[in-house]
Amino acid sequence: MDDLEKIQNEIQKLAYECFRNVDCSEGFTYPLIPRISEMYLKNRVVVMAQETNTWVGHIDCPEKQEKFLGGCLAEYDRFVRDDVARHRGKLWQFSRSLYKRGLLDGCIQNGSMLSHCWMNLFCIEKSVYRNDKNKGHLPSQNRELANRVLEIQQDFIFQVLRLIQPKVILALIGNKNDDLLKKYALGTTNVKSISIDSSNAFGEHELAELKVCENTNPLHETLILRTYHPTYFMGRMKGRERRALYRDLIYDRIQSFLGK
Repeated sequence: MDDLEKIQNEIQKLAYECFRNVDCSEGFTYPLIPRISEMYLKNRVVVMAQETNTWVGHIDCPEKQEKFLGGCLAEYDRFVRDDVARHRGKLWQFSRSLYKRGLLDGCIQNGSMLSHCWMNLFCIEKSVYRNDKNKGHLPSQNRELANRVLEIQQDFIFQVLRLIQPKVILALIGNKNDDLLKKYALGTTNVKSISIDSSNAFGEHELAELKVCENTNPLHETLILRTYHPTYFMGRMKGRERRALYRDLIYDRIQSFLGK
């Protein structure tokens, strides 16, 4: 068994232990469990979003490990293989731009695995039909639901990050989730928030480098950038030049850190 297979197996074990006892009456989707590729082990860049709006299916109980993990990974693989190369969502437009700017080796194309790792802060959400107008199924828009999701997840995200040892984490989640990011994904609240914009056009609440202060934490040496979601900084943010500056600040900090 090679290193890649060992890492993936460990992620799947963590996922099964974390989510297997979720009460099916709560109506949660399958969790989004990342697939790690050989190219990820070269790039070691994680792109972390908040959640996936209407992910696949819902957790049944009880489920055997093979069926549960198979369902989770099959949808992740299908979506990456068939959709992300041309997906119109701002998350994927921004992800593709990282390759176009030469910050990541490889590319995003149909039929291939990702050369970075895509994961979410909230791995599950309420399962609803796509035409359901009730937005309460998203943890980012429902604090009670967010708390329940994180009660289930506990430190699952942190444990995955510990396994895959990223050089860079792009947390595209906005500052309102800072406390949740620190506690459940970074494994510590001892984190310093630093502005990366010397022009002061953007304060650290808008765009920040998060420095894990504990030198025993496996993410101590990782570059962690917390940004707005690309839906905002590539679309809704006022001013074309301001949007361009925001993106360039992200690109430049990654480039400087990785020595690209």
